[in-house]
Amino acid sequence: MKLPFKALRQRLQNYSVMTSNTDNGFASSKIVEQDSYTKKFVAASALNGVFGGTTTSVKFVPKQPTNLQDSELQDGLTHNQTAQWSTSLQTLLDQPPSSIPYQMVLGGIAFCLAVATWANVAQIDEVGQATGRLIPQGEVYKIHPEITGKVAYLRVQEGQVVKAGEVIAQLDKEIALNEVERLTQESVAYQTQLLQIQGLMEKTRLEAKTRLALNNAEIKGQEAIITQGLAKIQSHQVAIAQGREKANISQKLLRQLQADAMAQNERLYRLKALVQQGALSQEQLFQAQQSLSDRQRTITQQMGEIQQTLADSKRSQIDLQQVLSESQRLQAQLTQKQVEGDTIQIQTEQAIQKLELEKTQMRAKVKQAEKQIAEAKMRLQQLTLTAPVDGVVLALNVRNSGEVVQPGQAIAELAPQNAPLVLEANLPTKEAGFVKVGNTTQIKFDAYPYQDYGIVSGQVISISPNSKLNEQLGAVYRVEIALEHNYVKANRQTIKFQAGQTAKAEIIIRRRRIADILLDPIKQLQSGGISL
Repeated sequence: MKLPFKALRQRLQNYSVMTSNTDNGFASSKIVEQDSYTKKFVAASALNGVFGGTTTSVKFVPKQPTNLQDSELQDGLTHNQTAQWSTSLQTLLDQPPSSIPYQMVLGGIAFCLAVATWANVAQIDEVGQATGRLIPQGEVYKIHPEITGKVAYLRVQEGQVVKAGEVIAQLDKEIALNEVERLTQESVAYQTQLLQIQGLMEKTRLEAKTRLALNNAEIKGQEAIITQGLAKIQSHQVAIAQGREKANISQKLLRQLQADAMAQNERLYRLKALVQQGALSQEQLFQAQQSLSDRQRTITQQMGEIQQTLADSKRSQIDLQQVLSESQRLQAQLTQKQVEGDTIQIQTEQAIQKLELEKTQMRAKVKQAEKQIAEAKMRLQQLTLTAPVDGVVLALNVRNSGEVVQPGQAIAELAPQNAPLVLEANLPTKEAGFVKVGNTTQIKFDAYPYQDYGIVSGQVISISPNSKLNEQLGAVYRVEIALEHNYVKANRQTIKFQAGQTAKAEIIIRRRRIADILLDPIKQLQSGGISL
């Protein structure tokens, strides 16, 4: 029967007190020494009872005394103590101490020292986890419309290989076709009006040219008539001058003849007196009378010529007045014709200028219509979304016909063909501070469990300079990780990765001592103002 450790210790203490009261001081000190040894033994036995061990009854070998006196005294004390101990205590005292507790304590101390040394020296990799998907390295082409439209149909599926220029999606073209037709009709109408204006300009120029030609012909006719009138005026003026000169000569001759007639008449009067006196013959008187008659006839004839000359001169003056009046009238008509010619020219220029303005405006309308037609045709072409390069369709963001898409909204994503795949992943900002280009990574693909297909190594090749907001992770940095190989092997088969497959990358951020990691909670408490 085993006693509890506290009860056993109390009995031993009582026994030591009782013994010290009956024996002398030397024996008392020995008994105390023996009691101390017994306490250690009992403590060891108690530990053995706690931690385990085998209970047996073995004869206790006491410590040998250093001299005979001590030995005798020890024998006496042992005999006295043995006689007074109970059977259970004797059994406990007879049990030898076990070495296992000491070994465990020493082992624990050694283990703690080893762990402390290992925690202070050993380092482990601290990793940051980034999730993402495989994309072709380089530029990913996003197919998006330039204008708002309704999807008529899709021509491709995800993962399909397409050639450059191949139709990806077609937006509804009905509105665009109607717009092109309307603008074309409008342009044709403008061009027709432009041709009409050009024809009217040619007609106006031709009419003005004809009118000016007629007016110039009339002016030339008037000028010819005026020239003829001037010639007549000059002729009449010459005739009048000649008549006046002839009349003057005739008048002079008439005066001479009249003077001769008067002289001849006086001579005839004297001759008559002489004839009457018989001094002169009748024949001579007759000759004198005949000569006087001839003179008188000449005077009469000369007077007739003078009157005729004066009459002709008067008629010439009248004709001259008529010619002058006609010439003035023709000159006035000529001036009017010249004014009409100038007016025709001015009116023609004004009409041409007006038509030129209309022509310019119509040309502007035609150009505007042609520009609008080109824009409408461009919009019509933009409704057909084609592949810019040879590649593979990564994703389709539109599934059904009839969906309305906005400018810039990605309908599909196209990756260049034969481009190496990289993992585009989102790394939280709290883990991005230690990530650098060149860090190694371990990549686990969702489609290929790493327990069966293994882990693919990689290396960080780029880190975005700025963070962006992710709905699930908050602020993240975009990192690109190059794969060591783009396939996994299973059952002697090589399975190549495909763009769009998701994976998780464990990026080795830094190496830290285990002691630092274990002390992190204490440091956090201290930094938070909490003392242990």
